This record gives sequence, C-alpha cells and structure tokens, in this order.
Amino acid sequence: MITLLNAAPDTGNQGVSALCHSVLAGLTKRGADAVTVADHGRGHRQSEWSYGTVNLVGLTHHRRFWRGDSLRTALSMVRFGGGYSASARAISRSKAVLDISGGDSFTDIYGVKRFEAMVLTKRMALAAGVPLILLPQKLGPFHDSKNLNTAIDILKQASAVWVRDAHSLAFLQEQLGAYFDPQKHRLGVDVAVALPERAPEILSGKLSHWLSPRRNFPIAGLNVSGLLCNAPNEAQRRFRLAERHDRQIEATARELLFADPNVRLLLVPHVHKPETEIESDLAAARRLIKRLGSLADGRVMAVTEQLDAMQLKWILARLDWFSGARMHATIGAFSSGVPTLGLGYTDKAQGVFDECGIGADVADLRDMDATALSKRAVESFKARGHMREDLRARLDSIRARAADEMDCIASQAGI
Repeated sequence: MITLLNAAPDTGNQGVSALCHSVLAGLTKRGADAVTVADHGRGHRQSEWSYGTVNLVGLTHHRRFWRGDSLRTALSMVRFGGGYSASARAISRSKAVLDISGGDSFTDIYGVKRFEAMVLTKRMALAAGVPLILLPQKLGPFHDSKNLNTAIDILKQASAVWVRDAHSLAFLQEQLGAYFDPQKHRLGVDVAVALPERAPEILSGKLSHWLSPRRNFPIAGLNVSGLLCNAPNEAQRRFRLAERHDRQIEATARELLFADPNVRLLLVPHVHKPETEIESDLAAARRLIKRLGSLADGRVMAVTEQLDAMQLKWILARLDWFSGARMHATIGAFSSGVPTLGLGYTDKAQGVFDECGIGADVADLRDMDATALSKRAVESFKARGHMREDLRARLDSIRARAADEMDCIASQAGI
C-alpha cells in the first residue's frame, strides 16, 4: 500500500486536488492497486474515482486529541502500529509514504500551524520507519532558523526529495551539503502537467454554447483569485503587490474586451469555498462582473458549477487563451496547449513556468500596476497564435518528462 499526504482532495482548492488526482492517476496507471489518501474526513472510507478505487483516511491538525484523525494523536500511535487511528494504521502498513506538501507549503511563511502540520505528517512516516518520498514541490523560504533546521533534518532523512523549480534544487544543494545526492534529490516538473481531463456531466446551455468547437468568437479565460481580490488591501500588503489585485484584474478584463469586440471572457474559479469566505473565487468573479457593468452584458460569464480539477481542466482546454493567479489553473491550461499568461504573486509560478520552458509568459503582480498588467495581457492575447505553436512544440517534451518522473517515483515507492 502507498499513502499520499498533504494532497487532500476535500479542501475546495482545486490546485491541491489537481496534485492529488495527478499522483493517484499516475500511480494507478503504473500498477498501484492499493492507494490511500489523507483527507479531512473521519476514519477509513473508500471512494470510486474515475481511475479506480481509493482509500481515504482522516488526518487533520486539530486539538481534539481523543480522535484518531488528530495529527498529533496519529503521530503518537504510528510507532505502535496505529491503534485506533486509521491514518496511523495506513502509514505504519505502507510500503512508502508520498508527501507533496500542498505543492508549496513546506515553508514557514504561511504561519506556525501550517508549518507544524507539514512537519508532523512527515515525521509520521519517519517514526513508522517507512520510506518518505517528497514529491515535486517548492521548498522554503524559512524565515525562522529553528524552522529551517527542522526542515533540513527531515530532508536529510527522506528517502527521496523531488522539487519543481531550480531555486528549490539550489536550496537543497546548499543546505544538505555532503548529504546531497543527485540520485535522491531531483528536479522535476509539477505533477499537475499530467492531470487527466474529464468532461463535466452537466453544463449550462450558455456555457456549452460558448465552449462548442463551432463557436464563431474567441474565448479568453480569466481566473479571479479570491485570495487576492476579496480582501484586496490586505492581499496587497501581504504579497507586496504593485497595486490592489481587484484593480489589476478589472483593468485586464476591460482592456481585453476593448481589444477585440468579438471576444468573450469566461471567469474560471479554481478554489471552491462558500461565497462568504475570503478564498472564494466565485465571489470574486461575481464582484468583477458587477464592476464591469454593461460592458459585461452578453460577453462575460463565470463558471458557477462546482467542478473538480479534472473537469476544470476539460474546460480550460477549450479556451483560446487563459490568464490567472491560481497557479494550477494556469498549469491546467498550458498543459492542454492553451496559450497562458501566469500572474505571479510569489516566486512559485515563475519557477514552474521556467521548468516548462515558458518562463517569459509570467507577469509579476509585484512589479506591474493595473495599467501595465492590462497591456501585458492584451499583448499576450494578441500573440496567442504564436504562443500556441510554441506550446505545441514543447508539450511532447513536457509530458514525456512528467511520465519519466512518475515512472521513477513509482519505482522508488516499490510499485
């Protein structure tokens, strides 16, 4: 049995779900017949997904220590075979534990609780004496020296460490020193480039018409990030953006609509949360449509269906161009051959795009105000034909690299 940690499919964040489905689909294709995923449910359950049966076990960093899904409780039990903790039992019986840290969360920049969760989950595998394989992810930064030392200790004990950007590889080389082993410490691509797509069961009539191959107008897709737009002043301070992102994305939408009278804008949420919550992309998209006023009439629409990562990739693959700050939405688009402009609010998008050879197609929100970003987006949209040809020439190589990477990971995991 293989256990996957820190890729819970029930967070509402379809970027994390994309990581989960990409890994599980890849391992299943390579013969894995028993895969367990830690989520935020209770106990052990089974679920039928499009590529096979998946075991689910609850594992959450909360203070209800009497419950087996408590992360600290599970850690204490894993040394003794797991006891009444389903997640501890799964880990103690695994051939290998794969940990992807949500793609970018093995760092202390997101606060103490998340860093603790990243550390404790990895220590569960080490305490159980099970090989720990860190899947392609971003490492750091670590602002607290104590946290850095904790991370280095885990990295030294891991059976294999994969990173998805050159900066993280340099971090590994520098911090591990003599412990660095190029056979164990590898640079890869984000696993989500290999995410399968799946057609949604039901779409609204208007959305189906827009996505039809027989349409006679281009569709530009935009992700309106709730993280950056729903509390724009706080997000601007936190990420040191050049301007509030709600103004950046509104200016971008307006300029795209002005640049081509035939274009339609499809707003694609990639984090599903209740619209009262700050992370809700749909809430941010609805606010943008309202601000656009009559300019949006008949030309701007949001995807309101609660689609999973594979279904969203199906939609993204049918656009003529796409842009957004949710990185895994942009990965879903460019890995489908759709010309894509990534909007970076940290360094993570740049690293992933660089690794796929398209680093020039990232606009840094920390450097561009609303006017500069909107002009850059229009330039990208108008160059979509050339971008599509460039992507077409790169995709076979990107997909082959992702396949080789998953072959190696499966071998390391004993599959």
